[in-house]
Amino acid sequence: MTVLWIVNIVVLFVVIPVVVLLLAGVLKAAKSIPPTVDAIAGVAQAASRDLDAVVILLTTQNYISQIVAGLANYGGSLDAALPDA
Repeated sequence: MTVLWIVNIVVLFVVIPVVVLLLAGVLKAAKSIPPTVDAIAGVAQAASRDLDAVVILLTTQNYISQIVAGLANYGGSLDAALPDA
């Protein structure tokens, strides 16, 4: 019977405070998650606005292809017009 009382006292004064401290740490960590998620959401939203310019890049790539083709034609014309040096 004495051993039972000793175990009860150890549980009351040692185990329960340790469990409470561990749970407090878990609660603190859980409460820190929403601000971090909100910060990540803001950065992701700004990054998606940066991706709106990708459509313009496709247009630019098309223009560059046309310019390169025109320069290639010009170079071919120069080969035909100028004698070999």
